[in-house]
Amino acid sequence: MLKEFQIVSAEQAMNQHQIQIKVLESEEVFMDMIGTDGFFYVHNGDLHLQGDLILDSDKLDNMPDGRPPLGFAVIGNLTVDGGVLNKVGDYGPVLYVAGNLTCRNLMIGGAPTRVEGDVRVEEVIMLHYNHGWMQCDGTFTAPVMIVDDYHLMPFRKEISRFYYNDNDAESPAANECTESEDGNDVISENLRALLNNPLTTDFEEIRRDLAAGESVLQPQERTLEYWRNKVRRNYRDLKRVPLEMRTANLCQEAMAYSIFALEYFPPEVITPELAIAAATKDGKALRYLPAEMITRELCYLAAKHGAILRHDIPERFYEHALLCTVIKENDWQMEHVPIVFITEDMLVLYVKAGRGAWLDRYCQQSGVSKQKVLERVIAEDIKYLENIFNWHLSASTYTYARQRYDKPEYAEPWKNFNERFARKIGRLNISPSNPLS
Repeated sequence: MLKEFQIVSAEQAMNQHQIQIKVLESEEVFMDMIGTDGFFYVHNGDLHLQGDLILDSDKLDNMPDGRPPLGFAVIGNLTVDGGVLNKVGDYGPVLYVAGNLTCRNLMIGGAPTRVEGDVRVEEVIMLHYNHGWMQCDGTFTAPVMIVDDYHLMPFRKEISRFYYNDNDAESPAANECTESEDGNDVISENLRALLNNPLTTDFEEIRRDLAAGESVLQPQERTLEYWRNKVRRNYRDLKRVPLEMRTANLCQEAMAYSIFALEYFPPEVITPELAIAAATKDGKALRYLPAEMITRELCYLAAKHGAILRHDIPERFYEHALLCTVIKENDWQMEHVPIVFITEDMLVLYVKAGRGAWLDRYCQQSGVSKQKVLERVIAEDIKYLENIFNWHLSASTYTYARQRYDKPEYAEPWKNFNERFARKIGRLNISPSNPLS
């Protein structure tokens, strides 16, 4: 609990401070989104907090009702030595300040926020995601202000170094994001020039730093241990480690957290031995390996560990056995198999591996008999009746299964299947208890 605040019921906070008519577009919207079932933190008078004020519900202590607070209300000026931080874009507690708000960094996502005075920020204002709402009755003052897909009520501003707002026609064109080759937004060079890490290229990276309570503008010493902790929290931050510190050990630590960290490995770190280890951990590693390092053997290894056709295994290595290995692991990948490779054997494997949901289509495309495929699956082992009776039960498949397994040596499992699927079998107008003559 935060000792600087009183814990007040939502109804009491609303009766005393009229929060419900001061935050969000209307009282009706407030009641719909926030409601009266819960508690607020309230402070009467000016308040000075050391450190950060966190506005992410999952990081806040529960209130007497066992749930996070509905919001914070400061009936006066609020000064925070660190940041006012709400990284979660979908939701967050209400923040209502009856006076001025002063802090080092302000990051607001889904936490509805109303400041009746000025907002004075030493470094960065970042408002993000379209589930949020904010109104400042005074003036926003900061070196940097970023408004990214966010609902900000009409406002006044004094921004000295960089301003970006994708909902403001007056936002400088030179500050707009560009698009990378893979379709992701890249922040303006004007903003990158102000940041203390030149390898930061998107807003999400700035949000991660702010959420960690870091400065993104002031010079900061970053040791190897700093980067190890950073990568441990999010493997993507390997991308922002200076190359001279992006060692093989650090890269392998990052890969232990996620195979996708391979995207940020320096070329000299990727060896044939590492490629084998990576493909063994996750077949999706192939998408980040140099083309000359991918071999037929490596493709087979990756196929057994989740490699995805079209993304990981180059088509030059496609062959029937390899594609069957992929299907055996993930039957849904059948949709990526070129028709020329589809055979009866592959479709039998497809049905055995899962639902065989699109068997009709693949049989038609390849000219393979669906009935023959299903009969082969049935004949292979009684356990595959699970797949057949769940997804491919018909009079013909049931008849074939009964001929194959309605025998003394299969009496118990055959009885169990008939009991479990009796209702479906009954719809076939075939009694499960009486053999066909």
